Amino acid sequence: MDNRENFKKRLDAYLAENFLEEDFLPENFAAEPEETFAEKTFEEPKGFFADAPRFYSKINFKKIFEENESETFSEMMTRLVEESGEKNSAVYNRAQIDRQLFSRIKKNKNYQPGKDTAVALALALKLDFDKAKDFLATAGFTLTKSKRDLIISFFIENKIFDVAELNDYLYEYNQPVLFNR
Repeated sequence: MDNRENFKKRLDAYLAENFLEEDFLPENFAAEPEETFAEKTFEEPKGFFADAPRFYSKINFKKIFEENESETFSEMMTRLVEESGEKNSAVYNRAQIDRQLFSRIKKNKNYQPGKDTAVALALALKLDFDKAKDFLATAGFTLTKSKRDLIISFFIENKIFDVAELNDYLYEYNQPVLFNR
């Protein structure tokens, strides 16, 4: 058995184990509508807590968020490239993005990439699964249980960091390829 056949069997097993069809939910399943914050009712404290001070009104949430501000996507990417010791060109070439986009990301601290760009850079940076999840989270993304995201997860978990090969398998499984041009 050749490597491609073996790889495909492992990927098929991974998908079978992790993929949930959308039709999996029972027909009578209906999610409870979420209350909006404005719709929520808050009761006044009773008993022992009735006389307790409203401590939360004195908390400076803005200060807390500023003190705990985490890295932006751009900052994290720049740090990871530096830690890798590789040239920028090696990373953006492996990610299959152009130099201008890579430069735009580096120069703009608040740059918000698309999910495909973030995934391609996670692969190019050869991040392990936990670091890749954190990296994607800084851009506001996560890997879901969709077939496409599971294939991406499989590649990252198995340390296969080749965007072109990932695209081959995405195409083979009838999923949108990265940078569908």
